[in-house]
Amino acid sequence: MPSTQLLQWSLWGLSLLAGVGAILALFKLNFLQRYIPTKEDADRLTALVPVLQEEQRQLRESIEERQKEIAHLEGTVGHLRILKEWNDTNPTAAIEIAQKQKDLERYKSELTAVLEKLTQAEPRLNEVTQETNRLNLEKAQLTQETGALRDQLAGFHKQKAELEKGIRDLDDQYRQCGINLSALKEQVTAADAALARLRSELEQVVKEKREGTVERDQIRAARDTAKVELASTIKRVELATNSLNQLQERNETLSKEKRRLEDDTAALTKQRDSFSNDCLKAQEELRKLGTQLDEISRERRTACTERDQAAAHRDIAREELRTLQKLIDTTKAHLDNLNAQLQTAGIGPTDISKALEDLAQPALKFAFNRGAKLDESTALRSLAKHLTAKGLHFPERVQLAFHTSLKAAHINPLVVLAGVSGTGKSALPMAYAEATGMNFVSLAVQPGWSGPQDLMGFYNYLERKYKATELARALAQMSRFSSQDLPSLKIESRKDQMLILLLDEMNLARIEYYFSDFLSRLEQRRGRNIEDAQRRREVSLLVDAGSLPATESPRFIFPDFNVLFVGTMNEDESTQSLSDKVIDRANVLRFGAPKELRAAPAPTVVPTTDFLPRKTWEEWVKPFHENSFERERTMLTQLNETLETVNRPFGHRVYRAILDYLANYPGASTDPARCRNALADQMEQKIIPKLRGLDTQDAATENCLDLIGKTIGDIQDEELASAFRRARQQHLFEWFGVKRT
Repeated sequence: MPSTQLLQWSLWGLSLLAGVGAILALFKLNFLQRYIPTKEDADRLTALVPVLQEEQRQLRESIEERQKEIAHLEGTVGHLRILKEWNDTNPTAAIEIAQKQKDLERYKSELTAVLEKLTQAEPRLNEVTQETNRLNLEKAQLTQETGALRDQLAGFHKQKAELEKGIRDLDDQYRQCGINLSALKEQVTAADAALARLRSELEQVVKEKREGTVERDQIRAARDTAKVELASTIKRVELATNSLNQLQERNETLSKEKRRLEDDTAALTKQRDSFSNDCLKAQEELRKLGTQLDEISRERRTACTERDQAAAHRDIAREELRTLQKLIDTTKAHLDNLNAQLQTAGIGPTDISKALEDLAQPALKFAFNRGAKLDESTALRSLAKHLTAKGLHFPERVQLAFHTSLKAAHINPLVVLAGVSGTGKSALPMAYAEATGMNFVSLAVQPGWSGPQDLMGFYNYLERKYKATELARALAQMSRFSSQDLPSLKIESRKDQMLILLLDEMNLARIEYYFSDFLSRLEQRRGRNIEDAQRRREVSLLVDAGSLPATESPRFIFPDFNVLFVGTMNEDESTQSLSDKVIDRANVLRFGAPKELRAAPAPTVVPTTDFLPRKTWEEWVKPFHENSFERERTMLTQLNETLETVNRPFGHRVYRAILDYLANYPGASTDPARCRNALADQMEQKIIPKLRGLDTQDAATENCLDLIGKTIGDIQDEELASAFRRARQQHLFEWFGVKRT
């Protein structure tokens, strides 16, 4: 309905203006916190803080009121939509509703007038947008503040979903009651009252918008005044710094002059003693050399005069030095007083020990007894028994594929479990950790995640503290470099243990937004000298601790190799698909619908109390040797040439990842059947997904698919061959993975 849509758009526009006002208020607070004022300015700012907090509270209340109004209006819109459907099914009621339609037309014209007013306000909104663009330089410092706003936005989306569900329920109820004409008349009467109330509320919103515009202009004026005061303060600080530097340079010059005069005095004293000894030994020669003696006496008197002058200069220099020292002490006292005032006003550098207290909280709380002593085959048998005891049914091929994908994390740092919901994607990594003795942390990905701070946490500028996530705490506990990268924090280290970190339903949000940078850093660790602090920090995650003092260095968290990343994803209309960047850096295991449904209760199984040592895991991981898997390397080269005919070749990373997978697959180097299974897994995960979207009726594509089908036949994997044939039956090649039994 056009009138309903018009109403919705107008209300969302008003909510947007209210949100812009709230953001400008936050900008104002952030500017005031970053100033370095004098004592008088600090006192004035201290008095201004409660006023700003009250303004912020009022803005939040205004936003909440707008949200309530939007919810009420959406309910009214749903009610009107139901009335229209009822009218379509009951043509006899047209006469009774005609008057109501006229009223709706009148309301529509009034809303059109409101929209015209909103259109007139668009230039003002454009000015606000331009101002926001000029403030993009402050975006890095405001990112953490907007985290809370994103959380609110996610809450809004959740509320909207709940409201839509409520609307659908109301639709069902009103369809059942649609034949009741008397109830309709009462509802129409209620709609009249609601529309009248809506009109009055809309007028109130317009009034509040005008007041918000005035308040925004006041905030902008206050910001300009603050900028001028900041520039003046910086200029005074620079002048004081230059004066102090000049005094220090003069002090150093006088000190050098003093040392030179002292050296000259010592030399003259030594020369005078030498002359006295010569006089005692040569009294007779003194009489003969009277002229020379007189000359020497004059020189001695001149030297004494110069010595006295040097002593006078030395005394003057000492007096100037004492004066400079007093000035330095006064300046230090003034600076200490200023820092104390800044701390009182809540402005100044961050206290790093207090700011990172939340990061030091332990995320891994399961207490292991001791390190386990077991080999790889024993661990796999323990996994199979543990899965059976928990009532979980995963084929051996799936267990081996998951285990091998974790071992290949040095080149493919992410394992993705994709497929139908309810097939045990989240249960498999948890059971694996319980059976082998690994730590386990599960993070539920939220639809509103849009940046790395959703994974690692953010710095709250109001509380002046870093808000850490479970992921950040877990990485700090597992890293062997936490004592170096996070000094002064007492972190319970588990650097000798292993951790599986699960990102549950990771594609509810766009993975490239919140995990792309993280994934790149995980990949860049390979082949880097991480013992070098500078090289290690290039692939570490920066901990945003606010404005640090000059004496403090930034803090980092290194994602160590003993942390294994696993993600689950449901492939339905509510999720995001994986990009080629993520697929190339991950092993993707797909879970299809089970052929046999089971409903046995899941028993409670106690996990192992012995942890898997990191050293043992590293012994399980085997490097690829150039002289191994010659037949498979030849087959991969031929496959790449075949894929190039349809412009879908793979690169060095995928080639090396497949070979590393073969090297780490249990028994692949000695058992030809195991080697074929490992190659089939990589065909399923790395090669065949590149064919998605190809036209199966094209001649070049058909030839390519024939050659790949022949290669699959050589591997002797009937389940893979059957899934490949099903994918070819579509007009466009569509790959859903293999259902293992």
